Amino acid sequence: MLSGIGPKNNLEENNIKVRKELPVGRNLFDHPSCCITAKVSVPNSTSTSQLHYSSSGLELGMFYKGDIKGKVPSQEHFLDERPDIQFHASTNLLDPVARANAKSGKKNDVLTLVSTLNLPSSVGHLELRSSNPFIHPKIFLNYYEKPDDLYLMMSSLKLSREIFKQPPLSTVWGVESDVDKEMSDEDWEHYIRKKAFSSSHACGTVKMAPESKGGCVNHRLQVYGTKNLRVVDASIFPTIPAGNLNAPTAVVAWKASRLIEEDYKNKA
Repeated sequence: MLSGIGPKNNLEENNIKVRKELPVGRNLFDHPSCCITAKVSVPNSTSTSQLHYSSSGLELGMFYKGDIKGKVPSQEHFLDERPDIQFHASTNLLDPVARANAKSGKKNDVLTLVSTLNLPSSVGHLELRSSNPFIHPKIFLNYYEKPDDLYLMMSSLKLSREIFKQPPLSTVWGVESDVDKEMSDEDWEHYIRKKAFSSSHACGTVKMAPESKGGCVNHRLQVYGTKNLRVVDASIFPTIPAGNLNAPTAVVAWKASRLIEEDYKNKA
């Protein structure tokens, strides 16, 4: 955008010459996350070695289609090709208090279940606030703008609370969730909006699609209206993948290398 490729109005209001008007910065996707923290009464039970087993089990099994009632998923949900919820189990270093205790050398006997929306329907955007490249852009994530996203996250957190109540977490580790009290849907919404955070999976702002349909790059990753300019990163995704972005981005890079090689050979 700083080079003059982007939305005309946003470029002009920042005194940037418009070289090509494209919807750069629109179509911003991310995987929003939220978590439930539990106190663990058994000392040292959340050490890395012991936590490994529960974390591996969650990664294997807790991919499922959301149920607003917080129902524990059955086996047929485990191998869903496009899971909409992902769970992570870890000792809690997301909470500011836990981070402060960790820095001071105090033991954190806590366990966190993090819920992540794999297929959010809410879409954000970003805008330039200045032509100075050292000034951060304005970012509008629009988390939970669509009601479906809010209900899916609510469902996963209700499930997390049920997981904490199951043995051996409740019987051996003495886990006590920070949301053990009865909560209305309004309470859950307040909780989610207060504790929402990014998974750092932002993508989609230079969408690959026909220019007539809001695209910024074509199927060969070339920026419309330019020569010898490609975009090779997660920003070209039309929609967000249902999982971490590392592997899909590596595939884009691999494909780009082949496309560049093809173009070079065709010119020879």
